[in-house]
Amino acid sequence: MKLWLKIYLFSLLLLIFTLNIAGFILIQKLHNDVMEKEVNKCIAQQRFISSQLRINSISMQKINSDYSPDINMPISTLMCEYNSTIDHEDGYQGEIEILNQQDKILYSDVNFPNSDEKAELEDLSLGTIKYIIRTLDNKQYLYVSSLLKVYNVPVKIYYTKDISSIYTEKMKYYTLFMKLDILICSLFAVFMFFISRLITKPIDTLIDSTQKISLGQYSERVRIKSKDEFYVLSNHFNLMAQTVEDKINELELSNVEKETFINNLTHELKTPLTSIIGYANLIRGSKYNEKLFFEAADYIYKEGKRLEQIAFKMMDLIYTKNQEFKLTPEKIMRIIYEVQKSLIVKLKDKNIDLIIDGEECILDLEKDLIEMALCNLVENAIKASGNNSKIYLKVCDLNNKTSISIIDSGSGMAKEHLDKIWQAFYVVDKARTRKSNGAGIGLSICKKIAEVHNADIKINSELGKGTEVTITFNNSIASVNKKIKAIY
Repeated sequence: MKLWLKIYLFSLLLLIFTLNIAGFILIQKLHNDVMEKEVNKCIAQQRFISSQLRINSISMQKINSDYSPDINMPISTLMCEYNSTIDHEDGYQGEIEILNQQDKILYSDVNFPNSDEKAELEDLSLGTIKYIIRTLDNKQYLYVSSLLKVYNVPVKIYYTKDISSIYTEKMKYYTLFMKLDILICSLFAVFMFFISRLITKPIDTLIDSTQKISLGQYSERVRIKSKDEFYVLSNHFNLMAQTVEDKINELELSNVEKETFINNLTHELKTPLTSIIGYANLIRGSKYNEKLFFEAADYIYKEGKRLEQIAFKMMDLIYTKNQEFKLTPEKIMRIIYEVQKSLIVKLKDKNIDLIIDGEECILDLEKDLIEMALCNLVENAIKASGNNSKIYLKVCDLNNKTSISIIDSGSGMAKEHLDKIWQAFYVVDKARTRKSNGAGIGLSICKKIAEVHNADIKINSELGKGTEVTITFNNSIASVNKKIKAIY
């Protein structure tokens, strides 16, 4: 059963139950109050009758003190006196019956149906009043009785009144209430039908959105304009959906990167392996020729070293991602000179001058990682530079921050590439990268190495004018006031 239907049925049943219970209690209370007033009036009237009979009997005894006739004649006389003093047109008077101790009727003007049961006449005592309500011939009658002495003779005063109108009014109230009950419940049922649908509409919206998201529409969002709890829920749902979408996009991007990684690695390994196998097969199938053997061995060696570099870079990429490194104080110039020595051959091949300029300083470093990063950056500068050019490697210490800059005047890069070059395997010029044996992972490794050292790495480049890469450290320990300038 849907929620809106549960709300609708529960509200309707609750209204019907409470309205009917409240109506029944109210009508019954009203009936009881009217009945209580009527009983009190009848008791008061019965007492008035008894009082009049007693007063009249006392008066007659004083007038005729020696007269003691049959009790029937004085009773009739007393009732005539009583009837002459009351107003029979007020519609309030009941009917009277007077009986002796043996329940013999001495006087009666009762026109109501008689009942064989008269428990209210039994065990009467002076000063007490009893009453009972009976239903005879589908009508209700009130009987009030008391014991009174008239001429020193105990008699029973029996007062009777038709109170059917009270019960008739009660039934009229019930009839009117049922009509109002049906009208109110019908209006409420129609009104509540639309209200319950309106209240649960945001839930339907949430359900539709979750279904769309489950089908892969991760950009789906809930739009609820109300200012209640559903609005808060929709905001949290949208935040959750945004988080899910971001995670999905991140996973998809990761999958793309992994696929790119495999494709690039496979492609990068395929070319040197093919060459190595080809030259090895040439050596194996040819007669000894010193020049040929030297060229083949040299090529095999270079391609092997290339494979080694690619493998190490891939391992470094994983290593710097998952491991924590211990940083120790190191002199930066010592590391820079080691980088210079490791790249002497490549610098000579293109007759490039590596100009080192800066002050010696001590930094908290992981020596091998920093050397790897600087090698990658200088090697990239060599690849981008032409023959007979210059590359500058500058060290600056300012405001307790040390920066290392590698500046070349080579081919440079367009602005649209600057935000993407830190991604693994991203290459700007694939043709040039293939020619220079690049896999496009050097800068991503440099980025991770900078993160390990809590350093910032930035790149400025302009197409055709060159590139400047700067690593800024925040943990400089000391500076050695020694100006160094070296040109290889």
